[in-house]
Amino acid sequence: MHGEEKHPYRVYWVGGRRFPVYLEYYEQMEESYPAYPDFMEHPEYTDEGRPFAKSAQESCPHAKSKAPDKPLPGDCGSCGWFYREQTPCDPIGVCMCDARWRELKSDKEE
Repeated sequence: MHGEEKHPYRVYWVGGRRFPVYLEYYEQMEESYPAYPDFMEHPEYTDEGRPFAKSAQESCPHAKSKAPDKPLPGDCGSCGWFYREQTPCDPIGVCMCDARWRELKSDKEE
């Protein structure tokens, strides 16, 4: 149907923000999959300046392991800086690494 409103597959609340996730159809596989926000291509930040990230996103150079005897993680979800707000399986979280923190300028600053 043309002009039909798209309804979210899931809605995640993280860092005071709402992230709707829609199903997109992948023709080659003939399946639908959830299309999460692309925070690498389009960064978004909490009100405090912390970046949002997907758990499956490739880890950055500031990644740290969750335990001293563990290797460095390959994705954000395995990183010690990755904060999940609701459950240990949340696909969207907040990076708590100070190196990735962005100071947000107030409206009064030039």
